[in-house]
Amino acid sequence: MAARAKINLEDFCMRVLRAAGIVIASMLAPAASAADMNAAGQAPARDWSGFYLSAGGGFGWWSADQYTILGGGPVFEPTAHTSGDGGFGTVGGGFDWQFAPWWLVGAFTDIQFGDLRGEIRSPFSEYQGTTRDKLNYAAGLRLGVLATPDALIYVNGGYSHADFSGSSLNLPLPPPLSVAGHHHSGWFIGGGIENSLDFTGLSSPGWFMKTEYRFADYSRENAQIYVATTGAPANAIAFKSKVQTLSFSLVYRFNEAGGTRF
Repeated sequence: MAARAKINLEDFCMRVLRAAGIVIASMLAPAASAADMNAAGQAPARDWSGFYLSAGGGFGWWSADQYTILGGGPVFEPTAHTSGDGGFGTVGGGFDWQFAPWWLVGAFTDIQFGDLRGEIRSPFSEYQGTTRDKLNYAAGLRLGVLATPDALIYVNGGYSHADFSGSSLNLPLPPPLSVAGHHHSGWFIGGGIENSLDFTGLSSPGWFMKTEYRFADYSRENAQIYVATTGAPANAIAFKSKVQTLSFSLVYRFNEAGGTRF
């Protein structure tokens, strides 16, 4: 019953994340049209160009294809499909350039650190353990359009790296085995909405909030299995994962000390 509830929860969360991505994508076209119309009129009072820092948190899910490595090479079809989920914190920073009255381009880097925990299996289903996506860092570019002078809608993408932890394996028979940690490189694409906190009615120069969805696809890398008591290598697995996250962050923009441009 608990396993069924977990599956239903994962399905629900995946639907929420997909819906968030669709909503963000659907908002870009009307926002771009609004920016084109506004470009013919008065330029926005707020200047988005400059450096910023961000910090926040969120939740995410990963799914992975696992390939058993026997005889020196992996099989071509996945031998197991696993998944995990959990929360994380994030910090980052970047620079934006408002190259037109209603358009913005920027570069950024950020780190996600947390505990997206799930199952790892190898080489057969009775060999099970727990692995955690504990660290992800990324560097990329973003392109945004101002829906209003205080609200930015954007898409982003670039390079991403993920670290998964090692684990002991639950075995029906000795000797005890463990699987080593594994590290992956890949790419990500995402999008979000960033807006000034002035909408709260309080004067908050420089402070913004950001909501972002991100999808990352990582390379297939080997994770060595070894005998826990001696360190002798045994078989290995190849692990390929996809990670989806939804984050909420506070942003401080250093050029916004006065809040507006004159």
